[in-house]
Amino acid sequence: MIRTFATLLVAWCLLATVGAGQQAAVASQVPRFRTSVDLIMVDVSVLDRERRPVKGLAAADFTVLEDGKPQPISTFTAVDLPDVEAPTVAWAREVPPDVHRNDDLKDRRIVVIVLDDATPMPMGEVPSAKTMARKVIQQLGPHDFASVVYALNTKLGQDFTSDRTRLLAAVNRFNGTVVADGDLTWRPPTASAGGRGRDPAQGASAAPETPWPQRRFDEFDPGAMTLYQSVVGTINGVARALAALPERRKALFFVSIGLPFDPEEGALRQSPSDGNIAPELVYRLMLQMQEAFDAARRANVNVYGIDPGGLRAGPPSAKDRAIGMLNQDFLRTVSENTGGFVITNTDVPDEGITQIFRENASYYLLGYESPNARADGRFRKIEIKVNRPRVTVRARNGYYEPRAGDAARAAAKPATLATTMSAVLPKGDIGMQVAAAPFAIPDRRESALAIVLRLQQAAGERETGAVDTFTVVATAYDEKGDAAASERVTMRITHNAGSPANVQYEILSRLDVKPGHYQLRLAADSSLQAKSGSVYADVDVPDFSGPAVSLSGVLLSAAGGIVARKDHLASLVPVVPTAVREFTVDEAVSAFVRVYQGGKERLAPAVVAARILDASGARVFEQSDTLAADRFSSVRAADYTLDLPLARLKPGPHLLTIEATSGKTTARRDVRFEVR
Repeated sequence: MIRTFATLLVAWCLLATVGAGQQAAVASQVPRFRTSVDLIMVDVSVLDRERRPVKGLAAADFTVLEDGKPQPISTFTAVDLPDVEAPTVAWAREVPPDVHRNDDLKDRRIVVIVLDDATPMPMGEVPSAKTMARKVIQQLGPHDFASVVYALNTKLGQDFTSDRTRLLAAVNRFNGTVVADGDLTWRPPTASAGGRGRDPAQGASAAPETPWPQRRFDEFDPGAMTLYQSVVGTINGVARALAALPERRKALFFVSIGLPFDPEEGALRQSPSDGNIAPELVYRLMLQMQEAFDAARRANVNVYGIDPGGLRAGPPSAKDRAIGMLNQDFLRTVSENTGGFVITNTDVPDEGITQIFRENASYYLLGYESPNARADGRFRKIEIKVNRPRVTVRARNGYYEPRAGDAARAAAKPATLATTMSAVLPKGDIGMQVAAAPFAIPDRRESALAIVLRLQQAAGERETGAVDTFTVVATAYDEKGDAAASERVTMRITHNAGSPANVQYEILSRLDVKPGHYQLRLAADSSLQAKSGSVYADVDVPDFSGPAVSLSGVLLSAAGGIVARKDHLASLVPVVPTAVREFTVDEAVSAFVRVYQGGKERLAPAVVAARILDASGARVFEQSDTLAADRFSSVRAADYTLDLPLARLKPGPHLLTIEATSGKTTARRDVRFEVR
C-alpha cells in the first residue's frame, strides 16, 4: 500500500486517537517530537500597516534569537512568487493539462483545505462552507499544489494536485454533519448511578439541556468528544505529513464552525472527578491540541480558520452566544498558535483569503546553525526581529531539538525508489513529466494505460563514454491506496562526445487496470549522479464497453527525440507517443485517438469533430470527419488521426478538442499544447 497523503493522514489521525489514552496516563508530560537538525530554517512574513508584504529586505535587516541569544544567519532567500493572474479565457481555467511534471515545484504554493465534516454544523451553513472552499481554489495559481482533506470521511478528499476540477469535485462532495439551525450542541449525557456519562450507543438522552453559560466540562458527551478528537487529529496529521517538505511554507485552510472547547479551562481538568470520564476526555483533547500546534510549528504549516457562518442572522439566544464565542475562540486559538489568522464574522471572506495567498507568496527563508549541541528533545524558542518600524512579523516561535541517535537512525535508512514514490509531493531532483492515456483491451475487462515518461537530466561535467543506469518504476494505485499494477524498467545511457548539456529522453510503459480512478506514481533514479525523482498523476479509466460512444485518451506524436523501448506500445496503438506539449511551427505533430461503440447494438457511423482554440478563445481550426460503420473493427473500435496545423497557428497556448458523436451520444477529449 502506498503511503499517499491520504493514507499518511489516516495513520496520523489513528495515532492521535489511540495515543490519547496513553497521554492521559502521563498527563503531566508535554508531547515532544524528534527531528534531526543541522540547519534551522524559518519562514518569515513581514507586513506593513496595510498588511502588505514588505519586500526588498536583506539578511542584515533580520535578527534571529534562539532562547534569547542572537544567531548568525547562514542562508537567506527572499521568496516572491508572481501574482496569480486570472485566465481571460474559460478553457484555460477549466481544462487541466494532461501532462504532469515535477521540475517546477519550488515556485508552487502548498495548500491544504480541511473540511470539518465531524463537528455538527447548521444545515444552512453547509453551502457556505463549500463556497468558501471554492473561493480558495479559485485563487490557486496554475502550478500550485493543493489537497482537500475531510476530518471524518477521509475517502471523500483529494490528494495533492494542480487540477482544479478534481479539487472542486472533492469540495462538492462535502455534506457536513448537520444539525437543525440554532441547535449547535450535543445534548448532555444522562447521569447514571455511577456518575458516568451515557454510552453514545444507547441513543439520545431525554434529559433536559443544561444552559451553556452554566455547562461544565464533565457534561461533555463522549460521543461528541470522539468527533472533536477527529478534527484535532486531522490538523495534527496534516502537519506531520507535511513535515517532510522543509524550506517552504504551507497554508492550511480550516473550514469549520469551530469546537465548543476552551483549551485554557481544559488544561485545568487533568484527571477524572467523582468517577466521571468527561474531564479526562477534555484533557486528552487539550493534549492533542498542544501536539497539533507543535507539529504545525515544526512543519512550517500556518493554519487559517474560516468560519462558514459569516454574519449569522437573528438575535441569538444566550446559549447560542456562548457556543459561538467558544467556537470562534477555538478557530482563533488554532490559527494564532500556528502563525495564521482567522476569518470570521464576515459574509465576504474574499479579502481575507486574498491576504492569505498574498502572505504565502512573499516571505523570507532564514537559515542558521544552532550553537546548542544538546540532544534531549527540548523545545527551543525562536524570535525574529526586523529593523523596520511599524511592521508585523509572522514566524514560528520555536522547534524541538533532536534526540540522541536520531541522526544515526536517519543515516541508516537510505532513500529508495519506494520511499521516493511514497513521499507526499513529487521529488524534483530529476526532471520528469508524464502523460497517460487509457485504451480498451479487446475481449478483456481491463483497460490499458499507455504511459510516456520524459526524463530531463542536467548532465554537467561528465566523461565521454560514461554509462548512466536508470531504474524507473511506474505504479497505479487504486482509491484504497493499493497497487493495482506496476512495471519496473532498467535502462543504460552512454554519454558520447558532443552530447547536449541537458539529456532528454522518453520511456514507454503500459499498465493494465480495471475501470476506476487511479493515482499514477513514477519514480526514477540515476546511478551516475546518485539522484532520484518522482512524478504523480491522477487518471480516470472509463468502462469502454458501456456507452454508445466513447473515446480513448489522446496521444500526441512528434518526429525526433530519444525514445526507449520504442515498440513497447506497438500491440496497443500504432503510434509512438510523446509527453512534450510545446512545439515549434515547423514540427510535424499528430494527435491519435480511438473511438469505441459500446453495447451490442448494430454499429453506426460516428462523426468526429476536431477544433483548436487559441489563448483568446477564438476558434483557429476545425475539421469534421465521418467514420463509417465499416471503419469499426470486430471489437467495435476505430482509429482517428489528426495532423496538427502548427504552421497556421500563432505562438502561445492552444486547446485541442476532439468530439465523437453517434446518435444522441457525444464523447469528448481535450489536450492543451503550446506553439513557440
